[in-house]
Amino acid sequence: MGSIVSSTPTSVPPRTPAFSASSALKTLAAIAVLSLAASSVHAQGPQEWIQRILDPAKIGVPPPPGAAMNRKLTVDYLSKADPPKEMAIYMVPLDQMQAASDHFKSILKVDPVTTGSGEYEIRRFDLSNASGPAKGLVITLAKSQFVDNKVQITMEYLPPK
Repeated sequence: MGSIVSSTPTSVPPRTPAFSASSALKTLAAIAVLSLAASSVHAQGPQEWIQRILDPAKIGVPPPPGAAMNRKLTVDYLSKADPPKEMAIYMVPLDQMQAASDHFKSILKVDPVTTGSGEYEIRRFDLSNASGPAKGLVITLAKSQFVDNKVQITMEYLPPK
């Protein structure tokens, strides 16, 4: 049996050339350009989210009587929505789904699109293509997944450009 170690000398791997000054400068310039591009995108924070809370009265669509705004959920949702979308989330008791839906139906003069049934029923008023001050408004009524025994009324508004 032969030895595992070879007595044949091996060659040293060739050295790779060090970065030249010009390639290092190019890399630094590329990083600087990318940093500038990233910093020019306005980062949204809590102050900007709060400023985008929808005041539905300004577009002539007040929330139903007895509805309470859930500011925390509103800001949480706004943190995930791109500007200039405005939003407000209201809560009403679960047994008020029909009354809330009738309230919006009487103001908007449109029927909601209803999907699901029972506790999974969702009613949606979509005025994305309507005319008037509420153009761009979408109202969704559904059982809240975050607040027990409440209907969540999500009002999303994309102001006209």
